[in-house]
Order: sequence, then structure tokens, then C-alpha cells
Amino acid sequence: MATTAKEMKTATAATISKRPYAHPLDQLTSDEVVHVAQIVRGVKAGMNFVFNTITLKEPTKSVMMSFLGWDTSKPRVTQVEREAFVIILEKESMNVYEAVVSLDSETIKSWKYVPDVQPILTMDEMFEVEELVLKDEGVQAECRELGIKDMSQVFSDPWAIARHVNYPGRSKRMMQALMYMRTCEDDNQYAHPLDFIPIIDVGKMKVVSIERIKPRNSKFTRPTIPQMNHNFLPEFVGEENFRKDIKPIVIQQPQGVSFTVKGNEVDWQKWNMRVSMNYREGLVIHNVSYQDGAEKRPLFYRIAMSEMVVPYADPNTPHHRKHAFDVGEYGMGLCTNSLTLGCDCLGSIYYFDACFNDHEGKPFHVPSAICMHEEDAGILFKHTDYRNGRAHTVRSRRLVISQIVTVANYDYGLYYYFYQDGTFEYEVKATGELNTHVLAEDETPGDYGVIVAPQINAQYHQHFFTMRIDPMIDGPNNSVVQYDSYTSPFPTGHERNKYGNAFLAKPTILKDTFEAQTTANFETSRFWKIINENRIHPYTKEPVGWKIMSNNMSPFYPSEESIVAQRAPFAKKGLWVTPYNEDQMFAGGFYCNQSDGSDNLEAWANRERQNVQNTDIVVWLTFAVTHLPRVEDFPVMPVEHVSMMMKPANFFMANPGLDIAPSNKATNKSVYADANVAPTSSCCSSSNGNKL
Repeated sequence: MATTAKEMKTATAATISKRPYAHPLDQLTSDEVVHVAQIVRGVKAGMNFVFNTITLKEPTKSVMMSFLGWDTSKPRVTQVEREAFVIILEKESMNVYEAVVSLDSETIKSWKYVPDVQPILTMDEMFEVEELVLKDEGVQAECRELGIKDMSQVFSDPWAIARHVNYPGRSKRMMQALMYMRTCEDDNQYAHPLDFIPIIDVGKMKVVSIERIKPRNSKFTRPTIPQMNHNFLPEFVGEENFRKDIKPIVIQQPQGVSFTVKGNEVDWQKWNMRVSMNYREGLVIHNVSYQDGAEKRPLFYRIAMSEMVVPYADPNTPHHRKHAFDVGEYGMGLCTNSLTLGCDCLGSIYYFDACFNDHEGKPFHVPSAICMHEEDAGILFKHTDYRNGRAHTVRSRRLVISQIVTVANYDYGLYYYFYQDGTFEYEVKATGELNTHVLAEDETPGDYGVIVAPQINAQYHQHFFTMRIDPMIDGPNNSVVQYDSYTSPFPTGHERNKYGNAFLAKPTILKDTFEAQTTANFETSRFWKIINENRIHPYTKEPVGWKIMSNNMSPFYPSEESIVAQRAPFAKKGLWVTPYNEDQMFAGGFYCNQSDGSDNLEAWANRERQNVQNTDIVVWLTFAVTHLPRVEDFPVMPVEHVSMMMKPANFFMANPGLDIAPSNKATNKSVYADANVAPTSSCCSSSNGNKL
């Protein structure tokens, strides 16, 4: 089972041993976090502040391209200054300051006040707000009116407030608390939602108002709390009720794993990459390359989830404020789980730890934050010669690098997959619990939700995931081509379509930021390719490239004028392409908490017409799921799969998996389930008919 955020927070005494050398892309160690905090406190001793963020300041791309050996136009950079980026919140005023600290010179290199912004919400604040809410007299009065006398039964999920009409702007740091109760310890709180939401001024640490959620189309002025329990933990289910017909599946690699790890650098067959984690994006993959014969070919400088947003459909207050930016408001790193062997990953597992900071500038260590292992991925390719019955089967294997995050009710498994044929896939496995809303006894959800249990409404919502892909396909200058397939414009009988079966694919190069904002089109089987126009494939006589696709691209259903559309306009398009800019990392803007929508991907793309052809570009791909909850999603949701994929398209000279040995039962230890079945021929046979 995963370790909770609170358990990780209390384990701050655990530290990561100081390394004698840190790669420029490695996350800060616990010792470095402490050192940075000491430097800042030493210089700003007169200030009363908390540390919102202490994280690695990644070196500039131009420096790293030389350091990594891709830019050979000048002498290679061999040493890179180690720097930290720090965000500080002044107490009470909630004024925000940014600092860049050099760990090499032990100095503050820059310090600036940033007006009218609110940085990411931290675990410290979550715990403080939850404690504050329970002590508030107004909250206690609301609970008494609902029949709750014991406040130890009451719980809250502190949420970002989005944009509140009564508290506009970002001069005040605000949160809202979604309220629930439990009938006993470890009871499922989402089975007992309450009907009011406290609004909190975090700077003052005070509940400034309480909003009731009024029943609609009901004879009641206030709902009762549903008392029926809906639990899923094993102690509630009961061991006697577990299925008795499940036999163990054991995954073994008796000769060890096929990957090697040096620090945070990973080699797996022909892939090479670096793994890192930060407080915001969580798991990041850097410097991806593929060994193609004697040539090591660069593919991607950096890949990470830039932002995600979850807009809810109910237009009534306060539900319209429920559109969580799980990356920019809470942080995929800060919300990451400590993973457990045999539960979250199976087989021979390698773990990477993570380290973040608390408000005092102390490190808190998340052991086993990243899981890496290999998986069988089905058949990679197969062909059977029907003339002689000879079959040739090669099974696929993939390298899996993953993390799991918990953001209030939702849990997300985030998986980077690398396949032997050069395919890359990013998959989100959404699970956890539904965000629930209480209904009066005679109330219905209307058009915006479904009753998953008596008086429990699960509202319709969407999940949008935006990947930031920084490509270097055979070099730093790339372009993006859009492909659409059409029925031939020539009618049946025409000399160019005599029998009417013709169809064609039309490529369109996206030349600038105005053209390069586009949506999915399933009628034309639309996909995109990142290409290098400076390297031509010898067979196709066209640029080498990588295909981008997703079967999970949904329209953005909130209206254009909605608050969430203003704050998350990146979700309105499936693909954007922008020139590389090191200050444009997050699709919802760097300070997206309580944002007004003035700083985000759409604003950058539309600011002016910018060239994105044959230059250093960034590709932003958004994939999504529209979640209309089911009764089967309660009390805990089976995993919902949603993903995007990139694969070589006229990049290699042939199938890059041809050199993978064929599969056979002697190697993979497959056996017959029925011992009485007579053996048949192997799936793989040699040319002389001898079975392998």
C-alpha cells in the first residue's frame, strides 16, 4: 500500500546521503535543500517568511546541449553551476518573492518581489487548513445543525479556490474546504458528504465565510447526511468475503533485469535517458536517445506532464469553482506516493527516491517515489507461413518508469513506457474515489451527475492532461506536420479513381504558432509528426520523423466564456506548437493558483505570429477523458486508462526490433494449465523444422 502524504511529511528526519557529485539535471538532495534554506535565512534574517518551494533550477538548454554532447559547434561545457530556485511567502501579507541561489558560490544570485501572484499550495497548508476548519465556531455550528456533535468525525479536503467572485484577484491567498464526515476511523468519508463549504484566508489562517449548498427542486431546505457506509478497505470487506478462486501470478527475472542504472541515468537495450522528479511536474524524463547501429540518435530533450485540469459540469455555486489544476495548484511531486514492493509494481523493481521541502526549509524524503521495472507487452510481431506452417513470434517487452499521486479524492498512476521497437507511450491510470455531493432525500442531480448511492451525487467532469514535449529528433531544429486522410476527390470511374477505392493522406506543415494550434479530427484519422527537415530518409525521400497520436482526445465542453476556459484555454486544443522558451514550462502559467488566464499557453501562442518550422520547438499535446460516473465507480473507482503515444515514422531503415530473439517456452517458462494436454509444436521453429 502507498504511504500517505501525512506519513511522508512526518518522516522529515529521513535524509538522502550527500552525493560527492550531482549531475546538472539531478534533483536537489536533502543536504542541498537544507543548505539553500540556510543561505536564504542568513541573508534575509529580518524577514518573517515560509519556504513555499526549494527546487533545482535546471540549467539553460543551450548549456545542457553542449554538456550532454549534442551541440558540437563549440567547445564542450564540462562544468555547470548548481543552482536552486526558491519561492518565498512572506507571512500575513502573503507577498511572493523569487530567489536564485548558487550552491557553488553559496550566494543569492537574484532576489525579486513578484506582485499579484499566488504560488502552489503545499502539504503544510493543507494540514493547517484542515485543522483550522475543525476549530472554527461557524463550522462547528453547521455541524451541530446537521446532528454532528463529535468534531473528530468531520474531515475536509482543502481545495484551491479557482476564482471566487467575492474575493477577486490574488492579493489574498484563499482556499475552500469540501466537507465530509466518517462514522468511524478509516470509514469512507465520500459516502457522507456535508452541504457547506468554508472559505479560508490562508494569510490570516481564518475562515472568512461559509457557503451552503442549497437543495434544488426539493421540499427540504437542507439535506440530511447519508449514514449508510460504503467501504472498500479489506477490514470492512472481510477476509471471508474475498474471492477464493484466485491463484497467485509470480513475475520473475531469474537472470536479473535488462536495464542498468548509473545515478539517475538509465540504459535499457537501445534506449538511454535520465530520470528526475520535481515538486510540480513530478516525474520528468530528460535526454532520451536511441542507439541505431553505430549512431546514437537524439530524440527528446525533455518530456513531462505540464498541466492537467479537471472541470466539473454542475453550473451551480459553488460547484463551478471545482476545476482543479493538479500540477499547477497542488504539484504532482508534492502529492506523490511512497510505493510498496509487490503492490504498486510487480516483478524485479528498481526505486528512485524524491526529496522536497517543508515551510521551514527542512527536507522531507519520499522513499521509493519512482518505480522502474520491465513488463511483457504481448506480441511485438508475428508471421506464420501458411505453406509450411512455420511461425515466427517475437514477444514485446517494455521498460516502465512510473509514479502514483494522490490529489484529495483522486489517485493517478503516471506511466512512461519505452518499447523495443522505438515506441514511447505515456499512460494515466485514474482511480481513487469520486468527488461526491450530498442530495436531499427527494433531490436529483438534474443534468449534471448521477446518483451512485442513496443521496450521493457524483458530478460529470473531464480530465485534461497536457504533455510538454521538447523534441530533438536527430537534432535541435524540428517541425510538425499534420496528416489528414480523405476519400479521393475524383469520382468512381474517373481515370484516377476508376473503381472508387482511392483515398489519400494530406500532409500540412504547421509553419507558425497561429497554424500550430489544432484539434483532433477522427473523421480524417488525424495525427501529427515531429520531423527533422534537415535529415532525409533514403527510402522515402522525405524528412525522418516521429508520429504523435492519442485515441483519448476529447472536446472541451465548458463554454468559451467560462472561468475554467479562461484559466485553462490550453485544453481547448489538442495540439499546440511554440518556439522553445525556457520561461514557458507550464501550460496554465507558472502561477496558475487563483489565476486570471492572462499567462498561459494560449496567450503565448497568440501573442504574435512566431515561426515553428525548422527551429527549436516545443510540442504540447492534450489528451482527455470525459467522466460520466457510474454506480460501479463507487465506493472506489476501477482504473480508467487514458494515454498518448509517439512512435518512429520513417525514422529507421526497417523494423528496429528485428534483432530481438524469438520467443520460446524454454526461456519464459510457460507451462500448460492442464497437465493432461499433449504438447504441440512451438510457436517458433527453425528452417529445418526442428522445434525450439
